[in-house]
Amino acid sequence: MYLIPKNIKVKREIFKGYGIKEVLLLGLSVFIGFILAKLFGKGLVKVFFFCFFPILTFLITLPMPSGNGNILGILIKMIRFRLSQKKFKKYA
Repeated sequence: MYLIPKNIKVKREIFKGYGIKEVLLLGLSVFIGFILAKLFGKGLVKVFFFCFFPILTFLITLPMPSGNGNILGILIKMIRFRLSQKKFKKYA
């Protein structure tokens, strides 16, 4: 296994730690929020529907300060780990 120096970027980044995949997810969440705001609600409820999904997506895909990825990646790894665990039966 080869070590990658810190100054070499592995993925294309638009902002520091924020790549194309994250920007596409944010755009998709803005679109979903726009559709929900058009379909449901009046006044303040529309603003809530329009803002909730983009803000949630931004917070989930925000890079961690330690450089270990983001919250979404950690949640995906946790779900994969829990699903891959073997289930043992206790025999009495």
